[in-house]
Amino acid sequence: MRSRIVGQACLLGVAGGALAVAWVSTGSSPGLVAWWLAVVLFGVLLPGWVLTRCLRSGPISATDLGWAGPGGLVLALATWLVGHLVGHPLPTLVVGPLVAGVLLAVPATRRRVLVRSAAGDERTPWPAWAALALIVLALVRWMWVLGLSKTAPRPTARFQLYYQDLLYQAALTGEARRSLVPGYPMVNGEPLGYHWFFHAVAAQLSGTGLDDLDVVTRLLPSVLVVMLVLLAAAVGRQVTGHWSGGLGAAAGVALVRPVASDVWTEGGLSPVPGYWEVSPTALLGWVFGLALVGCLIAVLRRSADDSRAPVALLPFFAVGAAGAKSAQLPVILGGVALAGLVALLLELRHRRAAPGALKGLVLRYAVCLGVLVAVMVLAVLVIYPGSYGLRLDPSAWPAAQSSLVYGHQVTDPGAETTAVLVSLLRRWVPTLLPALGLLVLLRRRPGDPAGWIGTGTVLAGVLAAMAFTHPSASQYYFTMAALPIGYALSGAGVAELVRTELGLGDGSDKTTFARVRSRGLVLLGVAAAGLLTVAVVRRLLPSSGRRPTDLAGLTGTAEIAGTWLAPTLTTLGVLVLVVTLVWLVARRSLDVLHRGTWAALLVVAAVGAGGFGVLQSLAPLSDPGAPRSASPATDRAKRPAISPALFQAGQYLRSHASPSDIVATNRVWSGLSPAGRRDNRDFSVSALSGLRTDVGGYGYAPRLLETLQPGVPYTVAPFWDQPRLDAELALVRAPTAARLEAAYRTKGVRWIVADERSGPVSPDLGRLTDVVSRVDGVWLARLRPGGA
Repeated sequence: MRSRIVGQACLLGVAGGALAVAWVSTGSSPGLVAWWLAVVLFGVLLPGWVLTRCLRSGPISATDLGWAGPGGLVLALATWLVGHLVGHPLPTLVVGPLVAGVLLAVPATRRRVLVRSAAGDERTPWPAWAALALIVLALVRWMWVLGLSKTAPRPTARFQLYYQDLLYQAALTGEARRSLVPGYPMVNGEPLGYHWFFHAVAAQLSGTGLDDLDVVTRLLPSVLVVMLVLLAAAVGRQVTGHWSGGLGAAAGVALVRPVASDVWTEGGLSPVPGYWEVSPTALLGWVFGLALVGCLIAVLRRSADDSRAPVALLPFFAVGAAGAKSAQLPVILGGVALAGLVALLLELRHRRAAPGALKGLVLRYAVCLGVLVAVMVLAVLVIYPGSYGLRLDPSAWPAAQSSLVYGHQVTDPGAETTAVLVSLLRRWVPTLLPALGLLVLLRRRPGDPAGWIGTGTVLAGVLAAMAFTHPSASQYYFTMAALPIGYALSGAGVAELVRTELGLGDGSDKTTFARVRSRGLVLLGVAAAGLLTVAVVRRLLPSSGRRPTDLAGLTGTAEIAGTWLAPTLTTLGVLVLVVTLVWLVARRSLDVLHRGTWAALLVVAAVGAGGFGVLQSLAPLSDPGAPRSASPATDRAKRPAISPALFQAGQYLRSHASPSDIVATNRVWSGLSPAGRRDNRDFSVSALSGLRTDVGGYGYAPRLLETLQPGVPYTVAPFWDQPRLDAELALVRAPTAARLEAAYRTKGVRWIVADERSGPVSPDLGRLTDVVSRVDGVWLARLRPGGA
């Protein structure tokens, strides 16, 4: 027991230390980092670990730390809910240790928490702990390079341009802190219809909200990624029953990249590295979704290894997944449905089950499917009452691929089919190659639900992305919701086969250094061949820009497709050839060739090929430095900057305004679109102040997305109530006592935040209001009661 606690504590120390260095090096204050680490450790992980130990039987396991993350997040959501119900916020640093203390104080629960290991329990060797620590260090490094170094914790003289989605997440966090039923904060009175559990967690953990911008865009997402990787290690070990499966699953989530033979647009999808920061809602969905999958496997399989999963939390993980990301639960439902169908067919085909056993099998799957369906229905009724612009349109995806490949729409069915084939080979094959380890699980364990759940989840994600369409291409979030689960289970399957081939931990006398060395070198050679192939293809077939440069001179469909596919087909052909040759040699030289070896070798080669992107993201010989915008000042052709003065105005409002105060602003449009039209996604005032605006950036409002006219990009669509918008802008451009009094009395407007970067500001504003500050073109004014 002591070695397992020490291993988890050391791993936690490595992760916390690495994150602290990355945060401080990219601008977070040391005091804030120390406070945040205390919140995560004592407010989330400690009670989550104790709760997990109480809810599952058995001695302390090396996987308990992985389950502590989602368990603690469930507790954080419950604390947020209770705080709203009682009308007073409950500090996480008080509630978390209190829950842990109570559970440890009660004799019955304390005995469950501190169960000692029995003789013969499997131990995790120190090299495995060291390998997992190295995975976490590599994970933190690429988060540092790809995200933290590119997003400042607050605006500075060198960084003033934030990605609009990050500001949107910060705005919704303020709304979740203020309201039990969040609305759309940029347009006061509008419903939300969007997943908001991430924002509830952020509001609960971040306290007063003065550091929301840093917590929401940097600190919390990076912690969730580490939680996801540790959870993957726990689920991988549960699935395979060995620590090697945990390492494979963790590596599958943290270090796998799709094969990228060119730099053109619409290549392979990279879920965790590409979306961990810009879509933290998807990130929380991955954490709850993978935890849910682990519990579902435990309920359906009921093996000794499944006792590590806290199955009592299964309904809470399902609710968390549904509220974190709307796409998460449907893809998992598809995975469980496929696993249930296969299990039923296997039982009926072999006729090996007694009537009672078959009834038990059907009952288990029916209960699991019933829970998932019930939670989905509840989420649709409570959280997602509208479509949020999502439409079933299977013809939209082929049409979009035609526009991408040819640069215009085509009417010829053959040309459209060719475009679809190009997309399948360039996007979906590289994306799904790392998930081929699922075939290893299916080959080695055909009756195990783990492989079928992973396979069904990935298939559901891909098919949903092809069948649905959304104004902002959000249908791809179905695929994003599925891939981390597929990669984790795939990594576990490949790692199990590699362990078997090397003879590690099988208790046989065949585990010799020569065997490990020879077969290990073969695997390293296959991975190196993948990496070398991508490097050579990129050298011999260079690519630049968003599309091939020589398409203009081509007219034939085959010529255009060949230009798009040349790098990808060359790479895939070489990988398949290398893997097949190695497999054929292995068949002749080895006494026993385990099932799934060819697929496992292909995954190893694909992971090696994706290592080209991993090396670029790690940038081991460079210092990312502090965040810096490419264009720090306002660029009229792009978007107005988020200046330090605007940030300070928001901080003042967080400290002095009432949560129910409404802000009027002229920051509605985030610059211009490429076509020269105004972009309706300026969420800065709500994001920085934590308050609602009368009318701010309305581009993500459900009313806009659900009523959008065909052919009109949602980012430039007009506001649905132009007189209301004109009245708000008049408070800035041409204020009068009557207008200010009407806004105060009828709309609840108490403050005006006007930015000269977004348009002219009338000098009369200083005469008719109480100006709190006017710095660098940013006005912060308080309205006088009655327009006095």
